[in-house]
Amino acid sequence: MKKTLVTAAFLGTLTFSAFAAPTITLYGSLDDGLVYRHTDYDRKGVDSVDTISMESGWNTAARWGVRGEEKLGGVTLGYKLESGFSSDTGVSAQGGRLFGREALISLKSNYGTVYFGRLGGVMSDYPTLGQLGRTTPFGTAFSDLGGHGSTGSAWARYDNAIAYASPVFAGFNLDAMYSFKSDSVTNKSSREGSSESDRYAAVTLGYKNGGLDLLLAADYTMYGNSASYAATHDVDNGWSVIFGGSYDFGSARIYAKGTYFDNQTQALDTFDILPVAIKGWGASVGARVPAFGGAFGAEVGYRDAKDVDDSNQKYKRWNASLRYDYPFSKRTSVYAAGGYVQEKDKAAGETPNAVLVGGGLIHKF
Repeated sequence: MKKTLVTAAFLGTLTFSAFAAPTITLYGSLDDGLVYRHTDYDRKGVDSVDTISMESGWNTAARWGVRGEEKLGGVTLGYKLESGFSSDTGVSAQGGRLFGREALISLKSNYGTVYFGRLGGVMSDYPTLGQLGRTTPFGTAFSDLGGHGSTGSAWARYDNAIAYASPVFAGFNLDAMYSFKSDSVTNKSSREGSSESDRYAAVTLGYKNGGLDLLLAADYTMYGNSASYAATHDVDNGWSVIFGGSYDFGSARIYAKGTYFDNQTQALDTFDILPVAIKGWGASVGARVPAFGGAFGAEVGYRDAKDVDDSNQKYKRWNASLRYDYPFSKRTSVYAAGGYVQEKDKAAGETPNAVLVGGGLIHKF
């Protein structure tokens, strides 16, 4: 009898340790601020425009979400449902999706993690998999002033995706993803996984050693042949390569990146002047410097692009940006940012430009 009880207790212990109780976390963030913007379109008969607006998520996107995990022996099952919204209006973001930022399930083991669902691209700075934040102190923060303006890449999220993140080995890590249909909202009728749908693939290779952090990233967009934007304009498949990283000197972290791209249809276009698809190159340098209990960030970026169908249509963009973030606590912080951006349209002889200055308050829960 005693042996039976001891055996049962032992097996119960093994079962509990192999299949631990699941965890669940509710989290989110709010970001509201005021932004002044002066836009000069440099076009005859078109006046410059000055606006002061309340902006949600100018620095950190407003969101709420649920995440958790359950240990199943040597594998951990995880999930994440994250909803984006405008904290100044309460309206859902990401095309009205309930969980538009991410909706995923994952399996993690000693061999890495596999993800399924709607994910932020590895060629972005979005959680859970975004890697390009390693190359810029701005990422997609502060909209037109952000570090993605010097690239041709979309820095986007993708539906119907499968992704893999490797464990770190000798300082190296590999991330890859593939989307069977990158956007199921704007192009509902096309078949997933077929040539009707826009499909997307990307891979990144990172390396960290001490203060050094390097990243090589590439993506490839297979535009569908249904009635999508790229299909109706007969755009060839697009691709881009980005190489960059940072180095922490202790007193400051310095960032740099360079990129080449071709047949890109979702490049950041501040003044709505870019053609259907562009090709070209870009580069940026930046820094993040701790100071006065917070941190300064600065970046200068440049992009040289042209129309893939007409090389005489050339567009030269550059921006300079400055930010300061100050935390009152682990959950609450304030920020201020400002900068200048312009995009020269060589064929039109116009150089539209804008100045942006603003600040706001962030709370995370």
